[in-house]
Amino acid sequence: MRVVLIPGWNESGKGMRVFAEGRNGLPGLAAVGYECVSFDGGRGGLNERIDQLAEFLSGVRANGNSGDPTLLFGYSAGGIIARGLMRSRQASEWKIGALFQLGAPNGGIVTDHVAGLLHRIHFSMDVIEDLDLESPFMQWLNGTAGHWETDSATHEKHWRPNKKPWVTARDVPILNLIGRVPRYRHLTDGVVFVDLATLGGHVPHAFVDDPRANHLNLSGSWNPMTLTLRRWFCDDRLWPKAVDAAARFFSGAGFPAAREAKSSAAIKTS
Repeated sequence: MRVVLIPGWNESGKGMRVFAEGRNGLPGLAAVGYECVSFDGGRGGLNERIDQLAEFLSGVRANGNSGDPTLLFGYSAGGIIARGLMRSRQASEWKIGALFQLGAPNGGIVTDHVAGLLHRIHFSMDVIEDLDLESPFMQWLNGTAGHWETDSATHEKHWRPNKKPWVTARDVPILNLIGRVPRYRHLTDGVVFVDLATLGGHVPHAFVDDPRANHLNLSGSWNPMTLTLRRWFCDDRLWPKAVDAAARFFSGAGFPAAREAKSSAAIKTS
């Protein structure tokens, strides 16, 4: 089965190779039998990148067996591009079999909290505008806006959609693997709030609870700015869990690889 890897905004297609090829003796998806190709992430705003992903998929299908479904693996905003593709076109047009997301901000991000940080690590501001939880793009993608509710017991704020959101195309399974960092009270991975990642619980999801489950380290990457300012370390602890979760998800969705991936008890699913 073919898996198309879609990077986040601060990642390139090369940055997704770890999920395909593995690293430091740890296997990637290719080791269990998946054929992996990487989209370069595109340019411009989210709508432009959705169109560029569609063009990329057309080329991939033209160069392979066009009868086989394509599996999508989207990290961070790459998961939003993938959902946007299915929202803007019939998934059957591209024969999308399943979508695995890793740290995808399905409801958007709270730009007041992260805009300065993301600007310093060279995120494009047109992307920030599209990813804002109140942006027209996010309301189009989800088919609804949302609001914050305060828990009377904990006084913590939780985001809830105003109505049942659109999640995925018909007959296309989806799973979002989300990091929860203890020092952030398990509410966020440092960039993406759990409530927004799951659209208030409407998106099928799984959690990785780990002190190093920050947004960048979910993909095994690092940035000197976040290392200095937020103590976000990089290691090989988490991306293998994403590989394992994706392989098991694709297999459970009816698209097994050539060899079975090892299971991981460290992932909590909901």
